[in-house]
Amino acid sequence: MNRFENKVVLVTGAAGGIGKASALRMAQEGARIFCVDVQREGVEQTAKEITEAGGKSFAARCDISDPVDVQNVVTHVLETCGQLDSLCNIAGILHFHNTHDLTLDLWNKVLLVNLTGTFLMCQTALPHLLDGGGNIVNMSSTAALAGHPWTAAYSASKGGLLALTRTLAVEYGRKGLRANSVCPGSVKTAMHEQFSLPKGADESLLQRIMALDRFRGPDAAAAVVAFLASEDAAHVNGEEIRVDGGTLA
Repeated sequence: MNRFENKVVLVTGAAGGIGKASALRMAQEGARIFCVDVQREGVEQTAKEITEAGGKSFAARCDISDPVDVQNVVTHVLETCGQLDSLCNIAGILHFHNTHDLTLDLWNKVLLVNLTGTFLMCQTALPHLLDGGGNIVNMSSTAALAGHPWTAAYSASKGGLLALTRTLAVEYGRKGLRANSVCPGSVKTAMHEQFSLPKGADESLLQRIMALDRFRGPDAAAAVVAFLASEDAAHVNGEEIRVDGGTLA
């Protein structure tokens, strides 16, 4: 398939996990990929892999929670590529804490990156996406759709992303913009391995949120990101798609 020929896609969180998998997938389908992440070395490695495989890619460090960084990177995309057709907001952070132990500083940090950062990216990119009938794909989570222990800040941020995405879909749909969300669950990425469960956590609660068959890698979610960012999803707007192996079914 060559669904992204002559398309420019900006992917946040492209240094690893679903962000990297999404960047690689769409590059394979002909997109020019602008990879951004707060991890400079990792995002440059992703761009290098795309280029070495014959694709076209650019990389830049960007803290999506910083309005100046966001404005600079969107300007960089336009100066480098001349257009922006799709914004895929994959960047995010996750922490596990008993809610009664969660500090306000950590609550604010998670919402600042996951929700406010995504908002900043959308707000800054919107005028340019509207120029060409572009689209937005936001990375939410099954944690936004059902009870998930130890993730109060993460779940709240991802629930907010669903509301933000629906708002964009309705507000700008008649102007040619599509906005959709992906809700992964039981998708194994390095982000989940960076944090252990809180002390005293009742691990039996995990049985409520485990995959019915097995965990899968980030490629499973990346395939849905690529679908929503492509013209195959031309009549899909304001939707959230679960990629969880049927866990919430």
